[in-house]
Amino acid sequence: MPAIRIDDEVYALLQKDAQPFEDTPNSVLRRKLGLEKQKKGQPQQMKNFMIIPNGILNKKTPQNAFRNPILKVLKKLGGEGLRPTVLESVEKAMEGALTEYDKSDIRSGTIRWQKSAEWEVRAMREQGILKPVHETPRGIWALTKKGSEEASVL
Repeated sequence: MPAIRIDDEVYALLQKDAQPFEDTPNSVLRRKLGLEKQKKGQPQQMKNFMIIPNGILNKKTPQNAFRNPILKVLKKLGGEGLRPTVLESVEKAMEGALTEYDKSDIRSGTIRWQKSAEWEVRAMREQGILKPVHETPRGIWALTKKGSEEASVL
């Protein structure tokens, strides 16, 4: 998803002028810019953008950056592995890429980069690259046939 960089002052203004549970960043900007409101029943043509406060993109490794390291580790382990084992190997493989921000804890106590890796695992399951949780023992990440094919070209 493309990202638009905005500074903290603009972000705060958008938050201040937003109607909770009603507005999107787009609707706040349309109101601020004086653009006419969309007519009811007409779908609005929108691109999928994510507004991220300035500086976060430079700090956080993108979720999809974990895909190939996960695939390589699982391939090396014979197609499946325990979550902690895979994460330990992914951390070693991405040693130079992980930032201090990635290595910081989030509110739940999890390390930020590990949560990003887990979200990528979820996406890989939805895409049929990893087996769904109901097909594997608890804590096991396992390649599907499609995942094995993808891993074999890395």
